[in-house]
Amino acid sequence: MDFEFTKEEIMFRDSVKAFLDKEYAPVANERDKKGPFTKDEAIDILKKFKKIGVAFDPESAKELYAEDPMLYGILSEEVGKVWVSLLPVIGMTGLPALFVPLASEETQNRLMPKLEKAELIGCFAETEPEAGCDTSDLKTTARLENDHYTINGAKTWISNATIADVAYVGAKDLSTGLETFFLIEKDISPFDTNELHKIGWNAAPTGEMFFEDCRVTKENEMNIMMGKAFSDPEIMKRLPMSEGMMRLFGQMSPFTALMTLPRCSMGLASLGIAQAAFEASVKYSKERVQFGKPLGKFQLIQEMLYQMNVLIETGRLLAYKAIDAISKGSGEARRLSSMAKIYGGEAAVKVTYNAVQIHGGLGLSDELPLERYYRDARMMTIPDGTSEMMKLITGYTILGKGFSAYT
Repeated sequence: MDFEFTKEEIMFRDSVKAFLDKEYAPVANERDKKGPFTKDEAIDILKKFKKIGVAFDPESAKELYAEDPMLYGILSEEVGKVWVSLLPVIGMTGLPALFVPLASEETQNRLMPKLEKAELIGCFAETEPEAGCDTSDLKTTARLENDHYTINGAKTWISNATIADVAYVGAKDLSTGLETFFLIEKDISPFDTNELHKIGWNAAPTGEMFFEDCRVTKENEMNIMMGKAFSDPEIMKRLPMSEGMMRLFGQMSPFTALMTLPRCSMGLASLGIAQAAFEASVKYSKERVQFGKPLGKFQLIQEMLYQMNVLIETGRLLAYKAIDAISKGSGEARRLSSMAKIYGGEAAVKVTYNAVQIHGGLGLSDELPLERYYRDARMMTIPDGTSEMMKLITGYTILGKGFSAYT
């Protein structure tokens, strides 16, 4: 078993790190205090990332998602180390962008130019006010009328909601009673949004979304788009999906398969936050002198550093093992990615807590990034599925059919 990154992966990691250290590390702490990115700021972020090959046009996305899914994990971890508020801006466009090449010709004509120029902002609208992340009984509805669906409902706590050009929206198809997803373009079928404020991810826009009689062509429904891909080998070749991901589609629903990599991403971004807090704590423990000796010579400090380090190392191994399972199309991908998301988020909370303790009063100051790490870490246990929901998914995958805790 090889625990080392390839030469190409190391080069990618180093280039991302150098880019983040130059562009965002110097400004993250102060800009974070000013609140959510504007749409212009978000587009500027997308354009800057595109220069290092991190984008969602078909060519860039194929390398990032399909040729080596490990790269997306590396990207998530490095972004987490510097400023995790960047991740929803660049990551939430990924899922809608995946389906733009499969959408109606009119949708492609409108959105592909924006996608190619890194000017398209997307969001993934699933969570609802009543059910939270339990999406077994969505209240948002989709009624098929001739060649269009009419969408009605509300979503909440949606990253990029207030600045999105296109939303990938979960709804119950009233003709089948089943959950599905739709690409909804704001310019074509407007929806309302409202900004929400939160404990962490201060610079990442988050909001409520309200859909009232939003019309969308049936060609932009997930099953029809996936059917188009599976029926045409040439289209399939152009999609940013690894062979392993395609194998997962044969074992689970498209949505379940697609969520495995984002959950790994969340776990690794959490560990990136934890790593930054840990490195700051090691540095402070060497430099801070108390009672005539460095803080790091105190036994309780060393015990804290041990706990922090082992949580990070364990979480990292689990998350990259999960991505390896995705790459191979292993049936273990759902279980491992859910566990990686849980463990990474919970580990980050514990690590950043200890980091604040080690820094004492300075840890509470907003002049240092410690309090930002702590707030951002606390965010990681809830979006994209709470730790509790991920545990239920893990339990189901362990026990098998007939043991769903949802019924």
